[in-house]
Amino acid sequence: MQIITQLDQVASFQGGVLSIGNFDGVHRGHQAMLCRLQTESQKQGVPSVAMTFDPPPVALIAPHRVPPRLSTIARKAELIAKLGIDYLFVYPTNTDFLNQTADHFFQQIVIEQLQAVGMVEGENFFFGKDRQGDIKRLEQLTSKHHLFLQVIDAVSAAGGMISSTRIRKLISAGEIEEAAECLGHPYRITGTVVHGDQRGTSLGFPTANLAEIETLIPGEGVYAGTCLYEGNQYSAAINIGSNPTFSDRQNKFEVHLIGFNEDLYGQELSVDLVARCRDIKKFVNRSDLQEQLKVDIRLVQQITIEQ
Repeated sequence: MQIITQLDQVASFQGGVLSIGNFDGVHRGHQAMLCRLQTESQKQGVPSVAMTFDPPPVALIAPHRVPPRLSTIARKAELIAKLGIDYLFVYPTNTDFLNQTADHFFQQIVIEQLQAVGMVEGENFFFGKDRQGDIKRLEQLTSKHHLFLQVIDAVSAAGGMISSTRIRKLISAGEIEEAAECLGHPYRITGTVVHGDQRGTSLGFPTANLAEIETLIPGEGVYAGTCLYEGNQYSAAINIGSNPTFSDRQNKFEVHLIGFNEDLYGQELSVDLVARCRDIKKFVNRSDLQEQLKVDIRLVQQITIEQ
């Protein structure tokens, strides 16, 4: 898959089938739409094009309402590429772009710039200034310009419709397994390893402290996860939150890679969260904490081996 970020590069995928969306998290609803996109493009013998935005429109329209992201552009690209899409067009969003009416957006972007032959969208698709355009208006415009349109029904899981908003709520509540069911893949956190207070090392369980995390951090607790590093996969015990045993109220994202002892400072590390193991709690002394950490690690190994 090719990633396009410049408007002067669109000629390489003009005349394709197009899906437009934020695709935050690339959840199972997005996947259903993008799989149909890939199928339709193959039928037509033209490129499949997923178009997203950077920054997301709400970041310019109402920055105080920007929800925490579920995926970076790099993670989106990785997940979309797995679906066989030919091009990811990351549209450079600006105020002028967001002030276009729905009809002008369709004419300028879909018809003139991308010269699309068809579109695949979800039933809750909106476009244009103030979300003036809905799926009914899109049906009218595609018909007028002789483009085919496939509208994909919402996908449900665990008793409700899948959406990025729902997944954010699940992750914030620490309900990682249900979030993964909606996503169709593990929820991933990526950050840079920074120096900590070395407390984990002194306890016999060294941790990598992650900072510069750009996506939603789950609710505090101890989690089981996995980490792929230099071709090797490690089980990971993850502590999200404070350290009340040591009266440390600072929230941290600490990762103990089981069976790993190398220096990771300054490196980027990605962790896939698998399950929440327990709440954060205060222990009477270091010895009690160490015993609990041993229990945590055995549980993490058991959970991740079963994945």
